[in-house]
Amino acid sequence: MPDFDAKEANVKLNVAAMKREKALIDREEAEMERKLKEMAMGLKDASEFNRWKSEMGEKDEIERLEHI
Repeated sequence: MPDFDAKEANVKLNVAAMKREKALIDREEAEMERKLKEMAMGLKDASEFNRWKSEMGEKDEIERLEHI
């Protein structure tokens, strides 16, 4: 039996194969661009959330102490 793993096969690409490859690359680039835009939209200052979180924590602590 010949060892097909030892020698790499030469592959000739036709026009259809090259178009499929380009379409795949274009889809991957569009997906990456979409993800980057979503990440950019999500990048906000966390200070407002941290302030709200601390206020809610204080409020919860006061309510907990009132029930004791």
